[in-house]
Amino acid sequence: MEEKWRKELKYTVTEGESIVTARRLSSFMQRDKNLKGGREYLIRSLYFDNLYEKVLKEKLSGTAVRDKFRIRYYDFDTAFIRLEKKSKRYAVGHKYQCRLTAEEVQKIIDGNTAWMEEDERPLVRELFLKMKLELFRPSVIVDYCREPFTYAPGNVRITFDRDICSCKDIRAFFRKDAPTVPVLRDGRCIMEVKYDDFLPDVVSRTILTTKNREQAFSKFAACSLNG
Repeated sequence: MEEKWRKELKYTVTEGESIVTARRLSSFMQRDKNLKGGREYLIRSLYFDNLYEKVLKEKLSGTAVRDKFRIRYYDFDTAFIRLEKKSKRYAVGHKYQCRLTAEEVQKIIDGNTAWMEEDERPLVRELFLKMKLELFRPSVIVDYCREPFTYAPGNVRITFDRDICSCKDIRAFFRKDAPTVPVLRDGRCIMEVKYDDFLPDVVSRTILTTKNREQAFSKFAACSLNG
């Protein structure tokens, strides 16, 4: 199957702006099918970096070609956990992913990685090489609540990420009471817009008021610096 690389825009918006924009989007966009009830779900991610903060420095310097690895689960449901590699190539991005069990994640957190070397999943083996050759290790936990919308034309997905928090206690990854620290303390949130080949006019017009604050915000970088 051909890899689909998507375009991504990010905006910093106030809580009031996010509520108004979400209300406008809901008039023609669908709520994400993965919602189990309500408008939001919790995302918890465990990001990887090395002792020299290679991934963080690449992000802060705007390196055009870069990758980052993370382990992610939703609403504290440990029955569905994914290992993801998010690749950025200039203005477009692509995400590779595979499933992990809670037991496998705990082994990685504990530093037990020998089993990864000959695992049948290519992404697991790739992370193992990063950990062995570049000394990658779990570096920071990122928490936030996400309100998602989808729109079929252009394969558009718009999300509002609120209550972004950081935690440096890696062993707390599966704990609901992990000691997190807020990153955006003034009520702001992040609106992300992802699409394939084109952004429909109806979407562009709806988010027009926030375009003056488009920026390369990174939850990973913000949490790494402020945890």
